[in-house]
Amino acid sequence: MKLRITACLVFPLVFGCAPSGRSPDLGAIYSAAAKADHSERNPIIVIPGLLGSKLVDGNGRTVWGEFGAGAVDLGKAEGRNLLALPMGGSGWPQDGLRPDGALEKVKVSLGLDFKFEAYSGMLRAFGAGGYLDSAHSQLGDVDYGPGHFTCFQFGYDWRRSCAENARLLGCFIEEKRKYVQDERFRRSGKRSEVKFDIVAHSMGGLVGRYYLMYGGRALAEEGRMIPGWEGAKHVEKLIMVGTPNDGSIYPLPQLLEGYKLAPFLPKIDAAVVGTMPSMYELLPPAGLNAVIDKNSKPVPILESEPWEWCGWGLVDPEQDSVLIDLLPGVDSRAERSAIARRHLSKMLANARAFHRAIGAGGKPPAGTEIHAFAGDSESTASRAQLDAKGVLQLIDYVPGDGVVTRKSMLGDKRDATQAGQRLRSSIPWSDVNFVSSDHKGMTRDPAFVDNVLHLLLERP
Repeated sequence: MKLRITACLVFPLVFGCAPSGRSPDLGAIYSAAAKADHSERNPIIVIPGLLGSKLVDGNGRTVWGEFGAGAVDLGKAEGRNLLALPMGGSGWPQDGLRPDGALEKVKVSLGLDFKFEAYSGMLRAFGAGGYLDSAHSQLGDVDYGPGHFTCFQFGYDWRRSCAENARLLGCFIEEKRKYVQDERFRRSGKRSEVKFDIVAHSMGGLVGRYYLMYGGRALAEEGRMIPGWEGAKHVEKLIMVGTPNDGSIYPLPQLLEGYKLAPFLPKIDAAVVGTMPSMYELLPPAGLNAVIDKNSKPVPILESEPWEWCGWGLVDPEQDSVLIDLLPGVDSRAERSAIARRHLSKMLANARAFHRAIGAGGKPPAGTEIHAFAGDSESTASRAQLDAKGVLQLIDYVPGDGVVTRKSMLGDKRDATQAGQRLRSSIPWSDVNFVSSDHKGMTRDPAFVDNVLHLLLERP
């Protein structure tokens, strides 16, 4: 299956474009708040999006976050095995990688070193508001006072399910809650209850939203899940930035053809990408009919049949050379194919379960707010179509941030007959804000940063 769409979306997803225009002097505006007493301020947790956390192996060697000379070659057998998740067996087997914080810089070494900013800009901006952990006390020119204990990065394994990472977020919150309580007691002699504000970009918003709704509960394989809002007792504000609440069509090319990071770097094969539950969870839910055939009939991309018919992703016969590396103990091509098909079926079932869970309605308890920052200035594909030759093409471009449509970010349930009516969404928004930047550039957009700091520091 060939696609007339670029699979080189990693740089826009991770690095984005630098915002242009004049910027507010955040130091002048927020230095007073930055120096204020931290004992009553909610600490914040920053959750990056897909690809936005550094991954290291058991020896501390970077597997994701450094590329080029001296780095792990993700286009060879060793790199494929390190980055792919295990296939076969029951449950969700672990592998040798672990997250190591938000990906502040991406290093590309090709004789010369190129460093692309990932999330360091957003962390620096939060530093202007006094939200700074000890590792970043030297960022910028703002006088932060004696703080430096109220901002935390939740680095997570973005390959794995959002529900699994939500459980780990709960463990992280419990650990940091105790730390902040102890630090406040050390500084003031008072021990108070701690609530967090979460700022989550892209897929990180799904992790935060699932945690808010279900805490550490595992996905139900069948049937409906009823939100108990177990995570809300620890969260006052969840701020989602460019989150695909109703999915995005853009992960589909990576699942079908793999990632091509850049012309001068190796490709991450489709079979490697296809081992990752998160990639399927990011696809649009079934009812949105995000892929149609040549007769405009829906193609059920969360069921196995289209993948089998079209030879997509893990079941692409051309991916067998990659499966040889991923399944080194399996000598039979037929057996490798069977394992890949079972894994694909499991990934799709998990995605359906995740969509059922995250799509449930309801409101959090009083005292917990959900805020949106959405992009709507970039033309963004909302659907794909299989043409008469079986080629998949992106169609129906609508306002968004270039990766996530405005409609998906808002969880907008209005159909064509309801255009012009009030927003209908299963997400109980406290407010919605719009940012004129692309998907990753949103996190560094001065208007976004200014409004978020006002929301966190000054709003009555």
